[in-house]
Amino acid sequence: MAEILFLTIQNADTCAFYRSSGILKDLRRKTNHKITLIQWDQAQMNWSLINQFDLIMMQRPFSKESLNLSNYIKQCNIKLWIDYDDNLFAVNPENPTHALYSNPEIQKNIQGIIANADIVSVPTEYLRQVYVEFNKNIVVIPNALNDLLFQRPELKPRTNHCVWRGPEAHIFDLMNYSKEINQVTKDFPEWRFVFMGFSPWFLADTANKINIPSMDIVIYMQTLFNISPSCFHVPLHDNAFNRAKSNIAYIEGSYAGAVCICPSWWNVPGALSYTDGASYYEAISTVLKGEVDKAAMNNMAWSYIQDCLTLSKINILRLQIINSLL
Repeated sequence: MAEILFLTIQNADTCAFYRSSGILKDLRRKTNHKITLIQWDQAQMNWSLINQFDLIMMQRPFSKESLNLSNYIKQCNIKLWIDYDDNLFAVNPENPTHALYSNPEIQKNIQGIIANADIVSVPTEYLRQVYVEFNKNIVVIPNALNDLLFQRPELKPRTNHCVWRGPEAHIFDLMNYSKEINQVTKDFPEWRFVFMGFSPWFLADTANKINIPSMDIVIYMQTLFNISPSCFHVPLHDNAFNRAKSNIAYIEGSYAGAVCICPSWWNVPGALSYTDGASYYEAISTVLKGEVDKAAMNNMAWSYIQDCLTLSKINILRLQIINSLL
């Protein structure tokens, strides 16, 4: 039995939920190896700890300390697995972390860390193509619905709720589609437009818009499900950062029983896609007017997620990584 370390920067954020700490319960059930989870600032990273492990997975490393640690791990002849969930070479200016990741030294750190890895995992093919310049051994492990934690109950009747969710980092995405969002809230006053997380203060002040502050992800999923939304929209500006993003929003919205409005490059079943502002407005309007069979579309999306995007199935890819390195 080998010893594996999952090393995170923050073990309770959304990234960790989908890429490290949140996936471990299922992964432990699939392997005879022992897997330990440690948050970086809660341990001293020296030889006495590092040499207890045969494989170390570092999630989203970027700092000089991370680069030094990756060098040290290789000096100790320990296998190194790196996981990234975003295109850290193209973080958008409106993102609160832009100044950090756009720093040339940070960029060099990330390149060096990727080059040091025995294997790198990412959630999308687009992101694999970005990072493959620095390491040929990069594999795609999609983000997935944690089906140990979330077993979907019987759906409730749909309500006139259209939901968006996201943090402040999506401010430009919302601004880019603000004209269409303002128009649809005006054209459908009987619908409630829910913004979960960031509150878009720059949108038109209408009585049918509400904000629900950010919350724990387990509570969020229950809250979203209880809203019973008919529509779940995902406005994304077409840029290198967003192109690399995974379709978590589609997974969450489909779990809640909604029809999802997604960027065309996601190319997922049971969703309506858009390529620009006009098609974005048209897609939302189609759902709100009842011009699509919402139940049939959600069934198509949910079937695809159950077949292809559940954690119990996706974790087999992580198991393959472990078996290939140990």
